[in-house]
Amino acid sequence: MAVASRKEAVRGQGAESEASAGGSTRTVRALPVCRERRERTVAAINLTPFINLSYPASGSYCGDNMVTKSDNGCLVSVLAGALCMGLPGLAAAQSQEDGVVVLDAVVVDGQSGVADTAASAGTATASPVVSSASGGAAYVQAEATSATKGAASRLETPQVVSVVSQAQLEDQGVRTIDEATRYASGIRSQQFGANNRVDWFTIRGFPAEQDGLFLDGLSLFSTAFASWRIDPAALDRVEILKGPASVLYGGTSPGGLVNLVSKNPVTEPLFSLTAGIDEDGQAYSMIDMGGRLTEDASLSYRWNSVILGGDTYADIGEEFRGVVAPSLTWAPDADTTLTVRGYYQSEDSNNLPGFLPYDGTVRPRTFGRIDPKLFTSDPSVDEYSREQAMIGYEFEHRFDETFTVRQNLRYAHTRSTYDYVYPFGYASDLSFLNGLSGGTSDELARLHFRTTPEADSFNVDTQMEARFATGAFDHTLLAGLDYRDYRIDDVQGTSTLYSRLNINDPVYGINIGPIDNIYIDNTQTLRQTGFYAQDQIRFDRLVVTLNGRADIIDTALDNNLGADAEASDTYFSGRAGAAYVFDSGIAPFISYSRFVTPVLGVDPDTQRPFEQGEGEQYEVGLKYQPAGFDSFVTASLFDLTRSNVLVNDVAGGRAFTQIQVGEIRSRGVELEGTLALTDGLTAVAAYTAYDLEVTETSDINQGLTPVAVPEQFASLWLDYKVQSGWLKGLGVGGGVRWTGKSYADLANTLEVPDFTVFDAAISYERGNWRGQVNVANLADKRYVASCNGETSCFYGDPRKVTASLTYTW
Repeated sequence: MAVASRKEAVRGQGAESEASAGGSTRTVRALPVCRERRERTVAAINLTPFINLSYPASGSYCGDNMVTKSDNGCLVSVLAGALCMGLPGLAAAQSQEDGVVVLDAVVVDGQSGVADTAASAGTATASPVVSSASGGAAYVQAEATSATKGAASRLETPQVVSVVSQAQLEDQGVRTIDEATRYASGIRSQQFGANNRVDWFTIRGFPAEQDGLFLDGLSLFSTAFASWRIDPAALDRVEILKGPASVLYGGTSPGGLVNLVSKNPVTEPLFSLTAGIDEDGQAYSMIDMGGRLTEDASLSYRWNSVILGGDTYADIGEEFRGVVAPSLTWAPDADTTLTVRGYYQSEDSNNLPGFLPYDGTVRPRTFGRIDPKLFTSDPSVDEYSREQAMIGYEFEHRFDETFTVRQNLRYAHTRSTYDYVYPFGYASDLSFLNGLSGGTSDELARLHFRTTPEADSFNVDTQMEARFATGAFDHTLLAGLDYRDYRIDDVQGTSTLYSRLNINDPVYGINIGPIDNIYIDNTQTLRQTGFYAQDQIRFDRLVVTLNGRADIIDTALDNNLGADAEASDTYFSGRAGAAYVFDSGIAPFISYSRFVTPVLGVDPDTQRPFEQGEGEQYEVGLKYQPAGFDSFVTASLFDLTRSNVLVNDVAGGRAFTQIQVGEIRSRGVELEGTLALTDGLTAVAAYTAYDLEVTETSDINQGLTPVAVPEQFASLWLDYKVQSGWLKGLGVGGGVRWTGKSYADLANTLEVPDFTVFDAAISYERGNWRGQVNVANLADKRYVASCNGETSCFYGDPRKVTASLTYTW
C-alpha cells in the first residue's frame, strides 16, 4: 500500500518545523497530544486495514484521538483514507519495505525557516490556507523567540509572551497590526480609532508604538511622525512580549514589545491569490508564493505582495497602498542558513477624522454629537503619503552540538508627508485667534499643520550561543553585541491663519493658510551599542534565566532653529527569573527586571539631551499547558515603575514646556488562555486589570491615572471548524471586546465611558477555494475610543464588513 511522500503544511497537532525569528533558526513544535519529547520525523508507520498507526516512543507525534498510552508510545486509531494530524490523503510512497512506509517530516502551516536538514537541506513548506480541520493547534504556539532571542518554551521563560498565530490572523481577517492584537491581554490597541498612519498600542499602560515595535527581532524605532508600518500579509505570526525587554534589545518600551515574525521561503511549490473588498468599496488583492529554485532545495524563495485601494469610511477619503516583501534562503548544508529579506511599501491617502472635542462626542452639545464620518481636515491640502524600504539578512551557522553563531542585519528608510488641518476645539471659544472671529458654537476651529520627516535606521545583532552541561546543570548561554543607529531629519510647521468648519454644513477650502510658522527644523540621532549575556540553566524541572546588559547610548541634536546638543551615557539592564515545570503542565514563574527606555529631546534648563528613561519590574505568575489537548493559559501579577518621564512644567509656570521629573507606576493582573474546547472549537480569552498612577510630576495629575489609558479590558473569541459531514469546510467565528472607562483630562474629571463591540466571521473551504466574510463592530456601535485631551477625542472604528476569496494551488 502506498502513502504520499511529501512535506505537508498542516495546521495539525504535534507537527514541527524550523522557523526563524529574530535571526534564530529554531524548531517550532505545535502542542502534541502526547507530551513526551520526540524525534522530529516518523521513522516508520505500519498500515493495517483499519489504519491504526503505532508509534515508537521516539516518534514525532500522536494522532488526534489517543486510544491508549504505554511505554511503547501511543496507539492511535483514525478512519481509513487519512493519516493523523489531518494529512489530506494517500498516494505514492516515498519508500516502502514490507508494508512499512517512510514519511517526510510534517511541518506546521505558516512556520518558516529550514526544515530538518538531516532529512532535507531545504526550507519548510507552508500553506496560506487554513485547513477546515484546524483546531486549537492552529492557534496555540508552544514556543516563542521574543523572551530569549531564540527558540524557547513559553512554559519555561520567566515572562509572558502572547502569540497570535497565522491561523488566528486569517480567521479574524486582520488587515493591520493593531487589529492583530485586539484579542490579547496586556495590550490595548486602536485607542485612537481607525488610523492609517500608525499602529497605536499601549502595553501594561505604557505607549509602545514608537519604541516597542520590532520586526524579526530588530527594532523599528520611530519618533515624531516618521513611523513604520508592516502589512500582516507578510507575517507568519505576531509575538507580544509583556514587561521590560531592554536586557536583550536595548532601549524599549517599559511595558513590552510587539515582535512581527516574517514568512520565510519554502521548498515546495506554493501559490495563493486572494481578492477582497469591504463595504466602503476598498478593494485589495494579495499574492503569496514560493518554492525551491534549485533541485536540491538549497535555494528557495518567498514572495508576498499586496495592493489596496478605494474609499475609506469618512465622507471624504481615499487610500492606496502597495507592498512587496520578497525573501530568499540559501541553505548549503544542514548547519548553515542565510535568508535575505526585502520589504517595500508605498501609500497615499487622506487622513481619517479625529481630534474632536469632548463636548460633541462623549457628551452631546445642543446639536447632538458630531458625525464620526465627518471629514475634519480639508481636501485642498490634506495628504498622507509614505514610502518605506528595508533590506537585511538573517544568518546562522552551527559549528557543532555546542556552538552556534547568528547575525541579523537590516537597513530601513522611510519618508513621509503629513499635511493635515487639525480641529482643536470650537471656534466660538477661540474667536480671539486669527481667522476665527465670529465663530459659532457649531463650528470647529482648525489649524493647518505639515511635516515632512525622513528617517534612516540601521540595526545589526551578532550572537554566539553555547549549549553545555556543568554537572547536573544544563546551560544555554547566549552572548551578543548589537548596534542601532537611528537618524531623523524633521521639519514641522503650522499656519498662523486659522480656519472654521461647520459641523452640520461643512464647506472646505476657506482660510487654509500657508505654513508660515516653522517651529521644528532639526536632525536627531540615536546610537546605541549594547553588550548582553543570558544563561538559561536547567536543573531537573527548574529553569533559571539570568541576564545582564550594558548599553552605551549617544544622542545628538543638530538644530537649525536653536542650539545644538549631544550626550553620551552608559546604562545597565538586568533580569533574573525562574520557572518550575510540573508534570501536570503547570509552571509557576517569578522574575525581576531593570530596564532602560529611549527618550529624545532637549532639557530646556540644561540645553542637554534628556536622560534615558529607567525603571524596574517585579512579576509572578502561572502558566499552564495541559496534557492531552492543545491549550495554553497564563496568569500574571506585576508591579512596574518607570522614572524620567517627560511632563509639562505646570508647577514652574511653563505649561507648554516639558521637563524630566515624572514617574508612573503600573500594577496589574493579566489573564489569557487559548483553549481547544472540543474538536474544531477554539477559544481565545483575555482579561486585564491595572492600577495606573502618576507617582511623580510637576503637573496637576499627581496620584491620578494617565489620560487615554483604560484600567480594565477583556475579550473573547470563539472559532469553530466543522470536522465532518456535508458541512465540512465551514468555519464560523465570533468575538466580543470590552474596554473599560478612561479619562480625557489630567485631573481625571472628564470620563470616557466603557464600551463593548462584537465581531463575527464565516468561511467555507472546498478544494482549492476558500471564501470568507468578516465583520468588525457587528452592531455598528458608535463610541469614543479615547480622548487625549478635552479637544482631542477619537471615535472607534465603525462597522466594517469585508469579503474575500482565496484560490491556492
